[in-house]
Amino acid sequence: MIKVSIVIPVYNCGQYIQQCINSVCNQTLDELEIICIDDGSTDQSAELIRNLADNDKRIVLFQQENQGPGPARNLGIRKAKGKYIAFLDGDDYYIDADALEKMFCACEEKKVSVCGSQRTCTKYEQEEKRPLFEEEAWGEILQYKDYQMDYFYQNYLFLRQMLIENQLYFPSYRRYQDPPFFIKALYSAERFTVSDTCLYCYRASDVYLKFDSLKTADMLKGVIESLAFAREHKLEKLFYRIAERMEYNFAAVIYNNVTADDLEQMSLLKKANYIIKGSSDYGIRPLEMILYNREAYEIKLLETVEDRSEIAIYGAGMFAKLLLGFLRQKDIFKKVSNIVVSELKGNPSAIYEIPVITFQEFLQQKRGCLLVAAGGKNQIEIYRRLEESGYTDYRIIIEQFFLDLQNELS
Repeated sequence: MIKVSIVIPVYNCGQYIQQCINSVCNQTLDELEIICIDDGSTDQSAELIRNLADNDKRIVLFQQENQGPGPARNLGIRKAKGKYIAFLDGDDYYIDADALEKMFCACEEKKVSVCGSQRTCTKYEQEEKRPLFEEEAWGEILQYKDYQMDYFYQNYLFLRQMLIENQLYFPSYRRYQDPPFFIKALYSAERFTVSDTCLYCYRASDVYLKFDSLKTADMLKGVIESLAFAREHKLEKLFYRIAERMEYNFAAVIYNNVTADDLEQMSLLKKANYIIKGSSDYGIRPLEMILYNREAYEIKLLETVEDRSEIAIYGAGMFAKLLLGFLRQKDIFKKVSNIVVSELKGNPSAIYEIPVITFQEFLQQKRGCLLVAAGGKNQIEIYRRLEESGYTDYRIIIEQFFLDLQNELS
């Protein structure tokens, strides 16, 4: 009996494919098959796989015209004979030699359809362990509704029968095809366990440099599919996790590959915006970045301030001071009641005689609209804190506006 089928989509992975396949062959679990799907490679990948297959009959090669990793993995699922399936990319590799054996035994012992593991990332040939679960979770039966993760499906073993019966396949998107699959697979499984082993090593690359207009459109389709699924099944943690990725992780990619006159991409972006914000007005960061017009943005911001009897500013750094200077110039500076910070340590007690208070103090008062004046990681942390608190009367000021203000002063 074949216990585990490892499905490997391959596209021009000649530099890494031997290390990849050898890392599977070296697993202590003998009852496995290695299904390689050559997705129209133009290098020597297929030839290298054939040479390896001559010495190990567990290696099977299928070839297809280039369709992308999703259809390649789907072919692997249909061809697989193992009780469980794992997915491995052709430029990555397995770490612990007994990982698959431990994960197979964990699934059988716990009678669950999915088992996860730990993860390692390598960049510039330096391996760095990145645990996905705390140690107290290892060996326990966990509920997906408590975790609601959407990334790192390669670190899991899936019961093949579950995938087939629930028709769980990868969409054909060229980018972001794995989160929709993974979310639905874990939701269908309901329960999973985690083994105390490190299965997967992901070879990090500057993947965002490989995006173009079509791949960005596919990413947006995957995000929309995942958001819709999360909302339909009331997976709130998952919904906000995806929304956060959309707002921050993908903003630069979208901005660099979508133009305001690109009808398909703009339609997808507005659809994602509507799901996240519940409004047809633009509001998510990548859409604001694309549609940004200084004059129109300033008018809308001033309308927000003028409609309130008082406002507060979240942030005490350079952006906050630029915003205060702008409001002073517009003669509405007196509407600012507080400067809000995450913690008082390291911050002044007042800025321009405006009291500095913590976010928790602000929530107790709930006095007016909160304008977020921060950038980068600070903005992400503030966004997450606002969403978790349930406070909805806020507006995150786009970074381009602050850059314009800064340029006007220089």
